[in-house]
Amino acid sequence: MNERRGGSGKFFLVILVIVIVVGILWATGLVRWEDSAKKQKETVVVIDDDSATASDGDITVSEEELRALKNEVKQLRQEVEQLKSGNTKSATTKTQTTATHEPSSAQSTKTTTQGASTGSQNASALTLANYNHDWLESDATVALKNNTNRTVTQVTGRMIYYDMNGNMLDYQDFTKSVTIEPGMVKSFFLKGYGYKDEYAYYKSKPVSTNTDRKYKVKFELKSYKTN
Repeated sequence: MNERRGGSGKFFLVILVIVIVVGILWATGLVRWEDSAKKQKETVVVIDDDSATASDGDITVSEEELRALKNEVKQLRQEVEQLKSGNTKSATTKTQTTATHEPSSAQSTKTTTQGASTGSQNASALTLANYNHDWLESDATVALKNNTNRTVTQVTGRMIYYDMNGNMLDYQDFTKSVTIEPGMVKSFFLKGYGYKDEYAYYKSKPVSTNTDRKYKVKFELKSYKTN
C-alpha cells in the first residue's frame, strides 16, 4: 500500500514538472500552437523600388522573378532619364544655334560704325586751331587740327558761343565731311553767330557802331571718322 502511494506521488510529481516546463517554454515563446489554416497562408515580400505591397497569400514571387522585375524598373528609369536629358540638350543646342546665327543689335551697330572714333574716347583728337568771323560775313571760318595718326574724313562737333563776360549765348551742332591728314590743319565754313545783329568774333573786325557786339567760342568734339 505504501509502495503504491509512493509510486503515485512520483508520477504526479513528474507530471507537475512537465507542466511547469511547458508553461515556461510557452511564456518564453519557444512553443506555439498555431492554427493549421494559418500555416497554409503565405505573405509575399514586396519590391522596394516602387514601394508596392503584396499582402495576399495567394500571390507568390520567386527570388529570380523579383530580381528581374527590379532590373526592368531600373532600365525603365534609365530610359526616362535619358529622354529627359536628350530634350534638355536639344533645347540648349537650339538656343546656341540661334545666338550664333542671329547677330545682336550691338554687333550690327559695331559693324556699321567700324572705323569711327567718338569724342568721348579721345576728346583731344581734333582741336580748334583758328576761328574767324567779321561782322559783315554770314559764315565763320573754322580751322581744326588733326592730332591723330590717321586721316580724318568726317567731324561731328559742337560750337558754343559766350559773351565777353563768359555767359553762354547759344550753341551750334554740326557734322562736316572734311579730309584732315595727321598733324595737319584744315578750314571749313560754319554759320556765324548773330550775323544778322552784326555780331563778330572778338578777335575779328567788329562793327564800328556797335563795338560791344563781340563773342567768344568753345569747340567740343563729339565724334569723328578716319580712313
